[in-house]
Amino acid sequence: MVSKVMHKGLLLIATLLIFSACEKPFKLNLSLAVDSHEYNLSTKAGEARIFFYTNRMWSIATEPAECSWAVISKTSGTGEEDVEELVITYEQNEEMDRQLTLIITAGDLQESITLFQTGVARDWWDGSTSIDDLIVKPQN
Repeated sequence: MVSKVMHKGLLLIATLLIFSACEKPFKLNLSLAVDSHEYNLSTKAGEARIFFYTNRMWSIATEPAECSWAVISKTSGTGEEDVEELVITYEQNEEMDRQLTLIITAGDLQESITLFQTGVARDWWDGSTSIDDLIVKPQN
């Protein structure tokens, strides 16, 4: 009889411990991580949502430093959110393929994310001709 009471008591205590542990909010402990290092963007104008994870203050630089075809929703943060979401709004690409690299720095850590956008001009160029061959040169 005593062992049954002890068994039920231990079972009750174990169950309470399990449920009390479930109430503790989950907290990521990532210094810096990205969900993907490469994104392929549509030729047409649009938006891309990019996620990365950090618990540190962070900032973003771009390569090239000046970019007229894409706008980043934010370029710095405190790291209090753990999961950071960036919205990249980009224009239609009427030219050749292009890319933009986001360099995320959090403390002494860095991660890069490269955005690739295919251009409309690619449809007529199969890559077999160099750009020099396409330039019209005067005849002597």
